[in-house]
Amino acid sequence: MGMCESREELKDPQFGRSTIQPKMSENPNLDFYRGVYPFQLNNQIQFHMRHWKSYNQQYQWIKFYSDLESDKQFMQWLYPNFFQSFFNTTSFRLSIKERNSFIEDESIMKQYLDNVSMFQRFLGIGRDESQQLQILDQQQFDQCIYSYTQNLVRIQRFISSMSILGQRELAVEFLQVIKNKLTKKNKIYTSKFQGFELLIEEIDLSAQSLYSKKKPTKSFGEFKTHYVQEDLLNEPWVQASILTKAPIISIQEKRESFEIKQEV
Repeated sequence: MGMCESREELKDPQFGRSTIQPKMSENPNLDFYRGVYPFQLNNQIQFHMRHWKSYNQQYQWIKFYSDLESDKQFMQWLYPNFFQSFFNTTSFRLSIKERNSFIEDESIMKQYLDNVSMFQRFLGIGRDESQQLQILDQQQFDQCIYSYTQNLVRIQRFISSMSILGQRELAVEFLQVIKNKLTKKNKIYTSKFQGFELLIEEIDLSAQSLYSKKKPTKSFGEFKTHYVQEDLLNEPWVQASILTKAPIISIQEKRESFEIKQEV
């Protein structure tokens, strides 16, 4: 596992150069969550992942905020989605197989949901005694949104990750907290987050009750760039159903299934 089996060359449009990315397994995101992938997060991040729920002193939160703000790698590994990061070339975007396995594996999903709560708390957001999601630390929230604006991109990745990993209701609930604070006419909200709102195709989902009584007017086709990278847009599996817990079935899998039935 410690040796690179292959290397992939990626064109980084952000900087106009190619980067060499080691590929150590077919399922690096799954292997990472299972603790068998060679890459490890910063020790400070690992410490916070284990202990942040027990913090009750101001100095602990200050350290927590500072460490997560300065680290450049944890977002892509803890919140994978269908985008390859141009800022962290040690990470990998999800494959269809990995996405399906994340949703099906209860142990991995439990870890993932713990990590979701951790990033929300980094943004100053958490659940109150009645389990309602709200802003718990207004100063931290404002700093993340207005001062350290790289967090806007982080939040986009975060919402996209939850949405395609079977946690769309959590994503919509989280988005509502941001919308309530910024208001829907806020330039930051309209430019960065409005495209993640509930879609026409999701009318029957219970997530609608978390959002608003007003029926959605946007369709998945208009905003699928929020959920998959540009080179995937025309893939036949890129439909609104990727925002549910239903498994994604690729053309290859359909073909293999058809061939098996034909043989039988």
